[in-house]
Amino acid sequence: MSGADAKTKTLAVIILTLATMAAEIFFGILTHSMALTADGWHMGTHAFALSITFFAYILAAKLTNCDKFSISTDKICTLAGFVSSILLGVTGVWILFESVMRFFNPLEIHFGDAIVVAIIGLAVNLLSILIMGVKSHTHSCTEHGHGHDEEQHKDYNFIAAYMHILADALTSFFAIFALLAGKYFNLVFLDPLVGVAGGVLICIWAYNLIKSTSLILLDYRKK
Repeated sequence: MSGADAKTKTLAVIILTLATMAAEIFFGILTHSMALTADGWHMGTHAFALSITFFAYILAAKLTNCDKFSISTDKICTLAGFVSSILLGVTGVWILFESVMRFFNPLEIHFGDAIVVAIIGLAVNLLSILIMGVKSHTHSCTEHGHGHDEEQHKDYNFIAAYMHILADALTSFFAIFALLAGKYFNLVFLDPLVGVAGGVLICIWAYNLIKSTSLILLDYRKK
């Protein structure tokens, strides 16, 4: 998959995410549902991260044939992937923190609204995953990559964007499971517990992405 294809897929997902965000905030305010409104703003944070991915493709394509740079413009996408992976890590830490706090300060959960929001979030993210495809294999950020090995040819910009969507889908899936268990079996403790599990997994994904992109940005070479 070329950089142009990745850019098109990313733009489509951004539009879908923004549309969902607007709908959730609008109906959240209309129905006085804080869960729906909060998830709408959460969608906005993912749209921001995806926008970094999209504009990195535009900048890399624009500077591909510019002789003022001594390094590959693929590094632009790698840098965007690095920034996006940091945002992914922040998301994971925030989920961990909030989940742990819920053990000490449990809040009343409006299961009906929360389940609807989680299902909407999961549906949107599954559709986004289908749009982007599981194309985390080696390919260039631009039409003509200049990497020296397989790691250099990986488009970490696209991988980071994909991981944002996958992380959101994972948290929605976990949330649905925990909310259903809480509503029908009174297992309320599962809500923060699965939050901790999801937060840890997202942090691990973010760490691996940060490590991989850092090595490329620092021109690390295996001996």
